[in-house]
Amino acid sequence: MRSRSRKLDEEKRSSLMDAAIEEIAANGIEGASYNRIIERSGLSKGVVYYYFENKESLYKTVLEEVERQFIAAVGTLRIPDDKDAFWDVCDMHYTKALKFAASNLRIVDVARSFIEPACSPSMDKGPVFESLQRAERWMKYVLRKGQELGALRQDVDFELLRNVVQAVGYTMDSWLFDKLRSEPDAVDIERFVSFALDMFKRILSPKGLGESC
Repeated sequence: MRSRSRKLDEEKRSSLMDAAIEEIAANGIEGASYNRIIERSGLSKGVVYYYFENKESLYKTVLEEVERQFIAAVGTLRIPDDKDAFWDVCDMHYTKALKFAASNLRIVDVARSFIEPACSPSMDKGPVFESLQRAERWMKYVLRKGQELGALRQDVDFELLRNVVQAVGYTMDSWLFDKLRSEPDAVDIERFVSFALDMFKRILSPKGLGESC
């Protein structure tokens, strides 16, 4: 269902996006209340319902806003046509991404609520699902490009490789963001990135291959 949020003036849109991000960050996608978002925004129900037919269309716009803020701060990962430069580019992009996340934990909470493994089945279809599919396609592109360059292993089924990378990345990022909340002064982003990239290289490197899956 298409959102009509582009017709909102910037001030009202900003108020609504801030309210939605705050509500979803605090309560998760399942616990978020459409009515509380409207109340937080200071807008009338009539205005919000006019531009967003339901909370699904609003959540789609929130996800797009999170993506917009991330890209504005971090940029787009552009994979080089050079095998030797592949990991260097990934390193720089990952470092920038985690530094942005560390300074915007509210945004992180919103993003995680949409991609949480236990996310509601109601999100498996519709505008929000379509937005999440873009991230999925992007990850697949990076992995396939790395394989084409010879920077990533090709001896295992691609979907298995993707699932492993996704699971390991989710586990490490979850640990990092939880640590940033409980002990922010104890976190060294550069050191964490070094560890994370080393883990991914050990998993994905084409060197020292054993039996194929």
